[in-house]
Amino acid sequence: MEHAPKECACCGKTERRLLVRIGDWNVYKCDGCGLGVLDPRPDPAELGALYRENYFVSHYEEELELGSPGMQRRISQEAHRIRFFGKFKRKGLVLDIGCGRGYFLHACRVRGYDVVGLDFSEDAAASVWKTLRIQVKAGLLRDGLFEPESIDVITMWHSLEHTEDPGRYLGQAWRWLRPGGLLVVDVPNHEGTDAIRIGAAWDGWSLPYHFFHFTPSTLSSMIARHGFRVLRSKDYHSEYVKGRLRRIPVVGLLARPIAKFYSGPSYAVVAEKTESPRSGGANAGAE
Repeated sequence: MEHAPKECACCGKTERRLLVRIGDWNVYKCDGCGLGVLDPRPDPAELGALYRENYFVSHYEEELELGSPGMQRRISQEAHRIRFFGKFKRKGLVLDIGCGRGYFLHACRVRGYDVVGLDFSEDAAASVWKTLRIQVKAGLLRDGLFEPESIDVITMWHSLEHTEDPGRYLGQAWRWLRPGGLLVVDVPNHEGTDAIRIGAAWDGWSLPYHFFHFTPSTLSSMIARHGFRVLRSKDYHSEYVKGRLRRIPVVGLLARPIAKFYSGPSYAVVAEKTESPRSGGANAGAE
């Protein structure tokens, strides 16, 4: 076990209170900004064992064959993610950090983007190359993986919350992106309706794999501090509300449109790299 830094990764304050306790794990909420942090947390050796023994088995989907009906359905399912940033950048090199089986990258390639991935799992990286012939670099974030200002779009679909230092990842993304490049981040929202109503049983906690627990304001603030300007945001509709309404005759037909009025499990942004990051932003955590 190791302790998280005393200073909040978003605002730097040290005052905090317990947000949720699940089993042996505690998440604390910063009194200054609301960012949640797991403390204590597994050290790198413990975390690696947990991922190998549990996480990849339960979270990484079964391999789909290229050209199979299952793969076609998956490409269609990934379309909404491409639409989220596509109007701002219609071509170029896309890097997906935490790419898993690579299905999002394959969907991007079908749309005409060049693609490359980064994932903690060596097995996942090998699987993506074997199945899709997409290059994925395995391991933790480090300098030298990509050339500065060589990438057009960097995506982090539910991966930033897994990192031991989100500021370091945002700073590295700033360095890798070309001027005007895009950063796309999607994280669980612990202030959303789903998290509040479901409580400790909410899937978004995912302890001890999620080290940080964001809100719309903490994600936007952290991104801005590290040299990005938000172009677009998305508050997903509430799966909790939708599920409850679908149990009610007649009203269930309107479950989805009604659920859009309630914040859901995740919050996402598309942000553009700026020329002048704020003090301590893009260089924070540099190696």
